Amino acid sequence: MKRALVCIALAACGGGSGKRNVAGTGPSAKQHRDPVKPAAQKEFEAAMRAIRLGGPEADETARARLRSALKIDSTIWEAWYDLGAIAWREGDDDEAIDDYGKALSIDRNHTSILLARAEANRRAGHKKDARGDYEAALKMMDDDDPGRRDAAARLASLLRDNGDFDDAVEILRDTVRTSGTNAKIYTELGQIYLAQKRIELAQLVLVKALELDAKDPATYNALALLAMKQGKAQEAFNLFDQAVALDATYLDARYNKASVLLDAGDYARAKVELAAIVEKRPDDYQAQVALGVAHRGLKEFPEAKKTWERVIKEAPKRSTPRADAMWNIALLELDFSGEDAGVQNQGKADLVRYLQEAPSGHSKRQEAENKCKDVKCR
Repeated sequence: MKRALVCIALAACGGGSGKRNVAGTGPSAKQHRDPVKPAAQKEFEAAMRAIRLGGPEADETARARLRSALKIDSTIWEAWYDLGAIAWREGDDDEAIDDYGKALSIDRNHTSILLARAEANRRAGHKKDARGDYEAALKMMDDDDPGRRDAAARLASLLRDNGDFDDAVEILRDTVRTSGTNAKIYTELGQIYLAQKRIELAQLVLVKALELDAKDPATYNALALLAMKQGKAQEAFNLFDQAVALDATYLDARYNKASVLLDAGDYARAKVELAAIVEKRPDDYQAQVALGVAHRGLKEFPEAKKTWERVIKEAPKRSTPRADAMWNIALLELDFSGEDAGVQNQGKADLVRYLQEAPSGHSKRQEAENKCKDVKCR
């Protein structure tokens, strides 16, 4: 669910859509702004054009143009915002937070920027700062703003992740009183009850979510997780499939299904699910890493290594999937490829590379440090 919720939140924020008006009338209508310098406007429009056209160099081209625009006129909050969106996509949360902060220093009352920074703070592990941004955005939103309910659900999910269940429920109840409810509110409430092991309540609110929106794949995904809690594996798989059938682009249910299969050691079926995700979304590096795990479980070691090497080459340098891939390659060479001295030495070198390049907070860092000592890789 975390993968899906982040995507939903960013879509609501409009992360880097390229639809900007910097001629003095943007979304912050209440705040007067001086006209943008023509040369800066030209650079900004070139950046937006690069984003619209897409391609492997789109973000780099857009970044250069945005920085050029800001060098001419540093008051274009939209340029800072889009720089933040590019940094976010590349996994550089610290840069995204800084860019969003500069945008907010120009337009302090823009909820989209606050929500985008909340997501960056959240992914960076800055839970207190993320909560502050969510709460600030909610205070600025009108009670009848449809986005307010979605933002409240995101804040509640953050609190749920932190184990603050009572605060999460209170946020949702306050939102229902002031702004009404929607499927996402009930789906998040169901997730909270699942975390609390209050299975009957989870079932009740998720059914209500379906009544409000019978075509929201996130609800079916949550129902599948509920079924897993109840030991109904086949029902869970059917619900995951139903979520994907409702929205072909909603691949998180398929990913969750594959994760369950990996945990169960059913590598062949997991491989099928993950290969389908990668085919539809080649830049889903998290799925590619998991596909490599499926290959390894099937003893398809060359395929596993090739998959992880692709992630290392293509994924953002500071991203978690790239670090996962580096760790898995080192582990493959050290633990799964026999006693060949050349392979073992390569494994040691790849382990050192992981320790040099992986983010300091990566989940495998301590394990890698210990393994490096065991195999004397330094």
